[in-house]
Amino acid sequence: MPRQIFKNKSIAIAGPLPGQLTTENLERWTTIRKGNFSNDFDEDVTHLLCTREQFNKRVPRVKDALKRGKRLHILHYDWFEFSIFQEKSQPEREYSMRNLLAKHNAAKREEARIEKGKRDGEKFVNTNLFHIYTDREFFQYQIELNRDDPESGELGQKYTLCLWESDAKPHLYWFTAKFLRRKGNSQPSYHRVSPHSGKWRVEMNYFMEFFRIKTGIEWEDRVTKMSTMPSSYFQYAPPVRGKPVGRRLRFDYDYCRQVNAEMRGLPWPPVREASPAEGGVTRNFPIASKERIEVAITETMNDSTGSGNHLLGETHSISQDISDASATMSPPTLRGQNSSPGQSSCTSFEGSQPETDLQLSSPNSISDVKHVEE
Repeated sequence: MPRQIFKNKSIAIAGPLPGQLTTENLERWTTIRKGNFSNDFDEDVTHLLCTREQFNKRVPRVKDALKRGKRLHILHYDWFEFSIFQEKSQPEREYSMRNLLAKHNAAKREEARIEKGKRDGEKFVNTNLFHIYTDREFFQYQIELNRDDPESGELGQKYTLCLWESDAKPHLYWFTAKFLRRKGNSQPSYHRVSPHSGKWRVEMNYFMEFFRIKTGIEWEDRVTKMSTMPSSYFQYAPPVRGKPVGRRLRFDYDYCRQVNAEMRGLPWPPVREASPAEGGVTRNFPIASKERIEVAITETMNDSTGSGNHLLGETHSISQDISDASATMSPPTLRGQNSSPGQSSCTSFEGSQPETDLQLSSPNSISDVKHVEE
């Protein structure tokens, strides 16, 4: 007497099956193993048997089974044969046509990803070989700079700056920038300073200097001087709500925010209503002394672009040590920089067309960049 391997199972077929798997044999072999064979594909069916061709063609019963969800097993007919041969119901997942479909779709997605990476490598970076660099504080070096300048009519412009790290070791790095001239633009410009990947220090210098040229702010001052530049410059908004903001800040993060509030004339500490989960307690941020704030503002002014513009007017003088340290912040010339102004070593692409006449002096143009001292 055969074992009751099909007990509590209701089996149906999507269409004719090969070999001896006729409707009569299927019904007899299922019944003697305490299962139920259904000629009608009703709601009680738990297992639908089919061939690969029937599944690929999506015959009516297969289409209906796919709509019913994963509680209905769509199985290759081998499941039935092997279960009978071994007198044991085989694991459905090993014969599931849904799994075969998932594997097939995954293979297609992987193939499409590889092809896309190759296309990106022709004008940008091959994403099959590189990924976005993440520092030890889990900050990803992929940032956005935005500009909305009503006076010049430059609205919705956006740069995406990336520092890439190679998958292979020892790691190589590559700085790139993507530019969208207006919102919804489907043909971005791609810019690579280096013709090939290189050491972290060199590419990080390119990243920081490009940031300075477009925003008018040193990378170290991205929190301290946030939203303090005219609208003609690109604006950067650091991550909030506890997300990593990256290393290389001028001061610690909370103090940078406090200095920024003083520079912008905003109240500090910022007061917000506490949520019920916080017990209804209003939360404030720690306050630094007024003298320390004024020293920090003066220092960041001296370390800025050198334009001499002060956002808060006259401040207290600071120590000679700070002045000396500030005086050493001027970056040396970038390797490969042309001696005449207006010439650029930056590799640029507009779709497949390179841009020309790229200038250095303004945030309105793509430009050569300079090294920043460590």
